[in-house]
Amino acid sequence: MAELMSLSGPLASWVALLLVVVARLSFVVFFMPGIGEQVMPMQMRLMILLALAFTLATSGVVSVPTLSPASGYGLTLIGEATIGFCLGATLRLAVWMLSIAGTVISQSIGLSQLLGFALEHEQQAMTANLLSMAGTAVLLSANFHLNAVASLLRMYTDVPVGAISALSPDMLIDAFMSAFRFAVLLAWPFVAINLLYNICLGFINKALPTLMVAFVGAPIMIGAGLFLLALSIVGLLVVWKDRVMAIIGWM
Repeated sequence: MAELMSLSGPLASWVALLLVVVARLSFVVFFMPGIGEQVMPMQMRLMILLALAFTLATSGVVSVPTLSPASGYGLTLIGEATIGFCLGATLRLAVWMLSIAGTVISQSIGLSQLLGFALEHEQQAMTANLLSMAGTAVLLSANFHLNAVASLLRMYTDVPVGAISALSPDMLIDAFMSAFRFAVLLAWPFVAINLLYNICLGFINKALPTLMVAFVGAPIMIGAGLFLLALSIVGLLVVWKDRVMAIIGWM
């Protein structure tokens, strides 16, 4: 910070503006579906962050922060990082919805022990990875990242630099609650089938106590679940894509 304050006027203002933009964009880029995945190289994500920050800093949309006093500029950076975290977390809800829905589906159809490779920080169930990868591909093909960048430009008008109070906590809470409810709703047909399966299994077990119904019912349940998933995955992704923008809220 002291080195920044010692720079000459125009150069110091531009560097301060670039740092402010980087503070808001860092969490947005590293949480953005597709670009912020763990399988993406860190160097690639850093290059995208710096390119976007340079573009926004030279666009004239972002107001230049004041460097005096230094403590005020430091608080501005912290506020911008907090705003970026909130915006990035709501962006990440798009993939988290599918991850939650996929986990519930895998638990319902008996595939929770089959893990896929880690798209994020830990391995998930196979269906969760399948839906997350498919959803990310759908978003990228629909230019979701371009819409996010365009919305970030508008957000500098709605939420100016350092104006963390302009972010409504209720909006963030509503976004997370809506995402969780919608994820459970997406997986509800599989939960209903699992409930019906267990009810039928209970009746069969009462009628034929000596029959090992689990050995017969488990393959049927897995096969029926996979068949239903194959039939419904396209419609599930279409319904999910239509709701993503409304749940995120600021796009």
